[in-house]
Amino acid sequence: MSTERHRPVETARPTERPDFLELVREREAGAVVDERADAIRAALSTATRGGLDVVWIQGQSCTGCTVSLLQSEYPAIEGVLSEFREQSSFHTTLMSETGTDAMNAISTDPDVLVVEGAIPTEIPRAATLGTDERGKRKPVVDWVIELGERADVVLAVGTCAAYGGLPAAGRHDSRRGEVGTDPTGARGLQFDGEEPGGVFGPDFEAGSGLPVVNVPGCPAHPEHVLLTLATILNGHEPDLDALHRPLPLFGPLVHDDCELREQYEQGEFADDPGDDGCLYEAGCAGVHAYCDDSVRLRNGGTAICRDVGAPCIGCVEPAFWDRFTPFYEKREDRGDAGLDEPSIMRSDDDAPTWEMRAVSAVVACLCVLIAAPALPVAAALSALSRWLGDGEPISWRDSDLTEA
Repeated sequence: MSTERHRPVETARPTERPDFLELVREREAGAVVDERADAIRAALSTATRGGLDVVWIQGQSCTGCTVSLLQSEYPAIEGVLSEFREQSSFHTTLMSETGTDAMNAISTDPDVLVVEGAIPTEIPRAATLGTDERGKRKPVVDWVIELGERADVVLAVGTCAAYGGLPAAGRHDSRRGEVGTDPTGARGLQFDGEEPGGVFGPDFEAGSGLPVVNVPGCPAHPEHVLLTLATILNGHEPDLDALHRPLPLFGPLVHDDCELREQYEQGEFADDPGDDGCLYEAGCAGVHAYCDDSVRLRNGGTAICRDVGAPCIGCVEPAFWDRFTPFYEKREDRGDAGLDEPSIMRSDDDAPTWEMRAVSAVVACLCVLIAAPALPVAAALSALSRWLGDGEPISWRDSDLTEA
């Protein structure tokens, strides 16, 4: 197959076709899909009626990302979304054609290649699609390389396609500091866990000049897929982070916008999933994971994992699964957490006033004197003096009470 590149996806001026990812920076989560439904519909229509070929290939996948997109609820764009699902040049799960007709429908020169699922590189026959010229089962890795070299844009949907995901579990055991093996040599398209590389290698660029654009998640959030794809179809280049994720969607730290953040700051922690309080001690990876799902929500904008008592398991991050297992157990900080340690955090403006400290100190001293009348009054007064002097809380270790 020739590797000569064809024309890039047509670039339009932003005033003509909106950059939905940039709009996300300015609006609340979910607002862009609601307010720009007509423009998103027009963008997706270019892949169904505008002559752009979109090929969606699945490797080692549970099809969860496709199901997530199928179950999205966007009444304003439902019609064109159905068209997109059904009229993409090729989609293993959704297309109506079968057998030879289905294989003949694959565009060998796609404008956009979407890959869902990890790619087995050491046992290629673990994921195959159709047959080659010799009549042998053709590995998905061969399809991905051939079509990726021809495509203008390559989009990795889901953590498996982006970084290896669950099929790569066993090779990235960060808890023990070891690197093991996985059965099939599963890789992401341009990353192997947290390391650049993957199937295409770190220097790969599609015809548009973009690297592989990653939209991770297990499964990927349907709005993340829609906004990224519509932006690309409109001819805009998304602003990507070092892991090739669109920054407007994957820049926020999950922890920062979590509805349990107040409990974290107050030091109120749940012992187990489902208990009241912040889920950090129950293994929540929200201080390590970057995406806006704390405010974007799922299920029609009603809930996300923490809302139903389940800790974040870091599914948008590279080296997921290994990096955050065993789930529901607090993990050691590798220095990549958004916060060093959970604590009661306050700004200088929120610090207790002199009067508040005095009242607290008097109460504390009274409790000490009542509970232990044998302790000298002088010791209690010394503790009170130290509290008022430097604002440090009374403790058995720090006050003169330890010397009584």
